[in-house]
Amino acid sequence: MVYKRLLLAKAAVLLLTISLLFYGLLLAEETPNLGDKLIASTFKTLAKTFVASADMDKLKTENIRKLNKMNEAKFRKRYAKVYATVKELPIQMRLKYGITEAMTKEQAVRSIESVNKPDIYRLIDNIPDAFIVVEFRQYLSRTKQQIQDNNSITQVKKLWGKMIAKSGNTKP
Repeated sequence: MVYKRLLLAKAAVLLLTISLLFYGLLLAEETPNLGDKLIASTFKTLAKTFVASADMDKLKTENIRKLNKMNEAKFRKRYAKVYATVKELPIQMRLKYGITEAMTKEQAVRSIESVNKPDIYRLIDNIPDAFIVVEFRQYLSRTKQQIQDNNSITQVKKLWGKMIAKSGNTKP
């Protein structure tokens, strides 16, 4: 069982790596629709791989425990972000799990208790590709900015070192 999970995880990482490498090529060919589909499919596959190898009872217990510890204000704030995505799910899925804008913490706990793997796979399939692509691009943008910020800091340090060296002090 552990070997099977490890093998699934390795396959998922390999799939993600290959997909992201090809994503760069797709952007170069200016075919964003295909690139968007590749991004969404990759993340959906990774999510399904995680679910396939996960211990559902343990996940449910951990998430219910986290919800029960959460105060109402924090729950409302986090649920608002989740609802922005799940409101796009098919009506039958939303009705089955009582997904409404005003869902309570208690309703969320009941939904978690009743969820099963096939339902999660359907939920994953129904997440809009556009949502995944937007989130992925925002992540890339934040990462790129962090790298640029780090480069700026490195450049300032180098400049400072040069200025100190020119002033005759040998220690930067």
